[in-house]
Amino acid sequence: MEGRENPFRNIKVVVRSSPRILKIILIVLIVLSMTALGALWWVRGSILADTENMRQEAATLIDENAELNEKIGNVGSAQGVLDIAEEELDLVDPNTIIIDPNS
Repeated sequence: MEGRENPFRNIKVVVRSSPRILKIILIVLIVLSMTALGALWWVRGSILADTENMRQEAATLIDENAELNEKIGNVGSAQGVLDIAEEELDLVDPNTIIIDPNS
């Protein structure tokens, strides 16, 4: 290594104070960046909450769809007609005895 010369020997480092406007611009950029990150974090949380709500709603609709498909399958049968009459029209079979403890 004795034959080599240090290439950085003639380099001088000069430290100067930066202009005030540059410091202000840098601070403003940092504040705007932090604000943008906060807004993105808030939007992400909102999207995740909406996604979870939609998944729950989809599961509810799948269950409801299965029940409706079952009702469609039973519509033509005698039991299906009786079920619809009882559940949706509040009708009862004429052979049923109703006991009402309030009367």
